[in-house]
Amino acid sequence: MFKLLQTFIAVYETRSFSKAADQLFISQPSVSVHIKQLETELKTTLFDRNGRTELAPTTNARMLYQRALALLDDWQKTTDSLVQNRRTTIKIGASQTSATVLLPKIVAHIKKDDFNTTDFQIEMHNSEEILAGILNHQFDIGLIEKPITHDFIVREAIATDQLVLAGNPNSDLWLVREKGSGVYHYTQQYFKQEDIVPDHFLTIANNDVIVKMLAENFGKSIVSIQTLPNGVPYQSLNSNFNRSFYLIRSAHENRADVLKWHKHFAKIASQL
Repeated sequence: MFKLLQTFIAVYETRSFSKAADQLFISQPSVSVHIKQLETELKTTLFDRNGRTELAPTTNARMLYQRALALLDDWQKTTDSLVQNRRTTIKIGASQTSATVLLPKIVAHIKKDDFNTTDFQIEMHNSEEILAGILNHQFDIGLIEKPITHDFIVREAIATDQLVLAGNPNSDLWLVREKGSGVYHYTQQYFKQEDIVPDHFLTIANNDVIVKMLAENFGKSIVSIQTLPNGVPYQSLNSNFNRSFYLIRSAHENRADVLKWHKHFAKIASQL
């Protein structure tokens, strides 16, 4: 039943079977089966279709959504309370610049005693992947650079960063991050601002690789000034490219451990 409720919550929040499937890392037919099983069990219709793809929750679905969130949270608290001498695990998703520029500074300020009771699991992904990971409970806390908004996410700006145009200014080869990354968002903004349609570009899903290529005088790219090695030429950009690092979590998160560490990370970052 808990699996069915988790699927229902994902469909309710995304209004899409396919997006819910992506978040839960299951197939779209499996999502459809779960919703059908839940509707059969509850003897009610949970979603009406508006057109081909858009889903509209019924009155019963809106009622179930609030109670399902509370039920899953109560279950988590119950299982936690049954574990003696438990260690807390905080799962963190960090986008690439956040992971190399900001996260090490935050972790360095965590007290050593905290590591006796808390395990931190850190994965590096792009901003869109981290958003999906927060929504499907893959991550408890996210660190991103892209100014993403979502109805079911709490987002807090915790630090600032400056993007620059770096590398060989005479090169016509652009090194571009993959779609979904924060830097990709700003690179497309720069192309639009300067009316640029690049003839030659490489898509590279790793910021460190891009920076190393720039250090070899290969191509040019929009990157964080904080990631550039000494000697790599760069050009400052206007204030539209002064961005923020954001801390995100689920808007429905009410586990005390996660809320504590979210607040603590924000406090540390504000003091850096």
